[in-house]
Amino acid sequence: MSLHPATSPSAMGAELILRSFLLLGLLGGCTSAPTTPVETGSSLAVPAALVSATWQVRMAVAENRAPFEGRDAWIQYFQGHRGSALQGFASDGDKPALARLHGEYAAMYRQATLAAAWSFVQTYGTDAQETDPKEMTTLVGISGVLLKTPEWSAKLGSTPGTAISAADTEWKTWLEQGAHWPPPLTGAPNLPGKAETGKLPDAGALPHWTFKHQGEEGSIETADLRTLLALSLYHEEAAKLADPASAAIVDALLNPWRLPVETPVSTSTALSDPFLFMSVYTSSGDALFMADLASEGASAIEKHQSDSAAAVIVKTCRKDAVIDVDCVLDQATALTRAIVDGMKQAAGKEDSFYRPFSEYARIGILRAGDRAAAVIGDRDDMGRLRVNALDRSIDAARDPLFLLSVSAWDAGNRNSLRCADLLHALIPDIPGLEAVRLPVDALQIRVGRNAAPSHPMH
Repeated sequence: MSLHPATSPSAMGAELILRSFLLLGLLGGCTSAPTTPVETGSSLAVPAALVSATWQVRMAVAENRAPFEGRDAWIQYFQGHRGSALQGFASDGDKPALARLHGEYAAMYRQATLAAAWSFVQTYGTDAQETDPKEMTTLVGISGVLLKTPEWSAKLGSTPGTAISAADTEWKTWLEQGAHWPPPLTGAPNLPGKAETGKLPDAGALPHWTFKHQGEEGSIETADLRTLLALSLYHEEAAKLADPASAAIVDALLNPWRLPVETPVSTSTALSDPFLFMSVYTSSGDALFMADLASEGASAIEKHQSDSAAAVIVKTCRKDAVIDVDCVLDQATALTRAIVDGMKQAAGKEDSFYRPFSEYARIGILRAGDRAAAVIGDRDDMGRLRVNALDRSIDAARDPLFLLSVSAWDAGNRNSLRCADLLHALIPDIPGLEAVRLPVDALQIRVGRNAAPSHPMH
C-alpha cells in the first residue's frame, strides 16, 4: 500500500535538503569518524564524547552515509510515507530497516488500541447512559483489562446473553488466570491472519458491530479494539520475522508504547544505524534508556549516565520530585547546537541538512523528559513537555507514533477535540486507523453533550 499524505511547503524544503543529501551525494569532507570528541558549550551537561557518538554526527561522514544514500525507501520514510517505505525496505531486502518499521507499526496500533480503550471507558463507563447497548459493557470491561483498571475490568461477566458474550467470558477467564500476554482474540472481527513481512493489513469493513439501544429506538455503530490489537501483534511478529537477529531490539523499542497490562522487557542489545537513522534517539543508549524507563522505572536515569545524552539531561534537570521544564528546553537547544558543530567538525564543512537532523535530537530530549516526569509522578511537567514535543513534531519530524500516543493520552483525559483532530489527520497514513474514529467520535459527542452550558456563554 502506498501512502501519500499532503506535504507542506516547509516539508518540501526539508525534502529537497534530504534529496540533495541522499540522491546527489553533495556532502564531501572526511571519510572517517572524528578522532577527538567535539567541543561543547559550557552550558551543555552532555559530555562531548556522547555528542560525537550521535547518529547525526556519524552521518556527516561519507562512508557512514553510504548504506542510506540513493535509497528511495528512506526518502519515503523521511517524507512520512511509511507504507511506501515499508514496501521499499521489503523490496531492498533491508532486514533491520524492515524490522524497525514493522516494529513502529506494532507500536502505532498499540497506541490506537489505547485510544479506543480510553474512549470506550470514558464514553460508556464514566458517562454511561441507561440506553447504551448491553454489549458496550463488555467493550468497557475489555478496555479496563488492557488499561489495568479494576474499576472497569470488573464489568466483565455482568451482561450475559449478548452478541459478544463469548468474548466477555474469554477475557474474564484470561484476567482471572493472570493475564499472561498475549490476550485472547478468538471471534474478533477481521483478524489479519498470519504475519507476512512488507504487508499492511487493515481493520476490514466498518463498523465491526451495530448494537441496539436499550429501551429506545436506534443503535450504535462501533469498532472492536481487539482487531486493532491484533494488527499490533501482527506487525510485532512481522518485525521479528523480518530480522530474527533484531528481535530483542524490536522488544526494547516497543517498551515505551506497550499497553498498561503488558510487562515491559529489558535488553542490553545495541541498536545499529538502521534503527537510529532519522529517529529521535541520538544513540543506542538513548533508545535503551527509554526502554528501561518503562521496564525499570527511575533507576534507568542513573543506569544510562555513561551512554545516553537524554539520561544525562534528565538527571541534570531533575529537581527532587519534579523535572525542570525550562532546564530541559535549554539543554535540548544546547544539544542541537553541539550536534550541528559536531557534524561540521566530522565533515570538515557546513551543510544545510545538519540543522533539520539536529531537530530530531531536540524532540527526543523533550520526549525523554516527558517519560521521566511520568515515571517519577510529575504529571504537570510531563504534560508541559509532551505539548512542547507535540508543537515541534512537524515536517520530517512529524512522527505518527508519537502523535497517536498524544491522541490516546487526550482520550484518557477527556480532551476529545484534540484527540479527534490528531486521529483524523493520521487516518490516511495508517491502514485501519479509521476503526478508532468510531469510539473517539462517540467520546467527542458525549463529552460535548455533557459539558454543554446551561446558560449562554459570552
